[in-house]
Amino acid sequence: MAVDLNHLTLSGCLTQDPVLETLPSGKVVCDLRVACAYRSRDETTGAWRDWTDRLPVRAFGFQARTAADHLRKGRRVAIVGRISTRRICEPGAEPRWAVEVIAQTVQFAERPA
Repeated sequence: MAVDLNHLTLSGCLTQDPVLETLPSGKVVCDLRVACAYRSRDETTGAWRDWTDRLPVRAFGFQARTAADHLRKGRRVAIVGRISTRRICEPGAEPRWAVEVIAQTVQFAERPA
């Protein structure tokens, strides 16, 4: 069986404070939202334009606790992880898919002032 590669490295700023929760299984998870800015040409005008993607990131265990204890909105982070999809089924609504980054490491990219 072939093994595919699902590896992601990103850096950016947190758009909100980390949210730490404990799942019914007892596992600790921290939800982060990371804004990653980049520059590219606008397809219609040809002018350079700044873009921002806001990506949901989930960290588990030690990485989750450390992120929740030390990170706040506006802090720069570097994340290594993988992309994951999961199906969300809510009563009375159509099932939908969530795409998120599962963090393997969360590094603080700058020290707080």
